[in-house]
Amino acid sequence: MISLLDIMNPFDAFSFSFFNRALLIVAILSLVLPLVGVRLAGRGASMIADTLSHTSLAGIAIGLISGGLPMVWAIVFSAIASILIEAIRRKFPKYSELSLTIILSFSLGLTGILGNFSSSSRFESYLFGSLFTVSWDQVIALGAICAAGLVYEILFYRSNMLLSYSEIEAKANGVKVVPLSLIDTVITSMIVAAASNTIGSLLVSSFISIPVACALRGGKSNFMTNILAIVCSLASAIVGLFLAFSISLHVGGVIVMVNLIVLIVTIIITGIRKRKKPKGS
Repeated sequence: MISLLDIMNPFDAFSFSFFNRALLIVAILSLVLPLVGVRLAGRGASMIADTLSHTSLAGIAIGLISGGLPMVWAIVFSAIASILIEAIRRKFPKYSELSLTIILSFSLGLTGILGNFSSSSRFESYLFGSLFTVSWDQVIALGAICAAGLVYEILFYRSNMLLSYSEIEAKANGVKVVPLSLIDTVITSMIVAAASNTIGSLLVSSFISIPVACALRGGKSNFMTNILAIVCSLASAIVGLFLAFSISLHVGGVIVMVNLIVLIVTIIITGIRKRKKPKGS
């Protein structure tokens, strides 16, 4: 049980370097992951993030067994998986979700096998993440990958928006659909794999999807949906981080719970507004 005596002053957090690193991590992720989420939601492919986050576990397991860097292996493995997802999706255009199921099944099977050869305690730490134990090297690596992802989102904003609306419409406007889809999936895999290495493979998809669900309730345009998703993600992450520090709970889980509370409140508020709105207006 947590008593009032266990609760720390949240402003004491800034005196700890591990908290400042965690704050920087969530700020970076809250800026980039919602953009990924809005793009995937527009394409009806939100489950790609979940598939890639679980796929990264196989790469992490390889890294732990080989003595290499788990983040590097997670990125490499997820990038390969993303290429396979796109290739299978093109082979079965009417059943594109098959590609996700196939890759997810293979990755989880491989992870289950490789997990027997790595330290269970170290491997389990990558499932739910440990934001308060990240190093500056991890912060720098994640920052570099997310910066590349942010540049991609800005440079290809219009093309991705057209692609989300309709591939036919995108082709008519001169968008190279196949190369862009491949680049899009690889960039997503790199960001998701890097995020999985810090916030945990089992939690990263909720960081992507829940803020987007909140934003879709109030966003009147694609641009506004992106902005609202970032605001919801950043606010939830910061509140969750301070709460987790204050009452000594798992930070990733607390942030997810805060995200869900924000989503529930958003649904209630928008529902009330719709009821009060005059008919025909």
